[in-house]
Amino acid sequence: MNLAHRSLGALALAACLAAGCGYTTASLYRSDVHSVAVPIFASREYRRELEFDLTRQITKTIETRTPYKVVQDRSRADTELRGEILQLQTPVISEDLDTAQPIDIQVTLICWFEWKDLRTGEILAASKQISASGTAARAVGENLDSATSDATRRLAELIVEAMEKEW
Repeated sequence: MNLAHRSLGALALAACLAAGCGYTTASLYRSDVHSVAVPIFASREYRRELEFDLTRQITKTIETRTPYKVVQDRSRADTELRGEILQLQTPVISEDLDTAQPIDIQVTLICWFEWKDLRTGEILAASKQISASGTAARAVGENLDSATSDATRRLAELIVEAMEKEW
């Protein structure tokens, strides 16, 4: 019986290795792309600097998580990532019953983006609406700015994750 279990285990392992089990050592990113131009995202919001903060965070995330190089000159880039901030929502999650001051707030940043191959015109990735949220708790010293920073960072991560190859 012990030998039979070992044989079955070895057979299952061999089948798993032959099938690949869904694992790969291949890159998550396209090998035909080397550079990305990231112009400042447009914004429909009136909050100052929001589009600069998002673009800066996207650039930083591309540089640290992908093999792509961010270039300023569009004519030297293989691809371009552009987009627009559509909305910034800041609902109050809870408030102090005595003072009506916000205790916890949530910031949701909504945008669209498009990643285009400038050599072929092909759209490599796009989303008409993508969003991310951050929260702030006044009790621990957080505020609207820290929640917005968190939402911006998370949105940049989601956009860069969309630049991964399909499995």
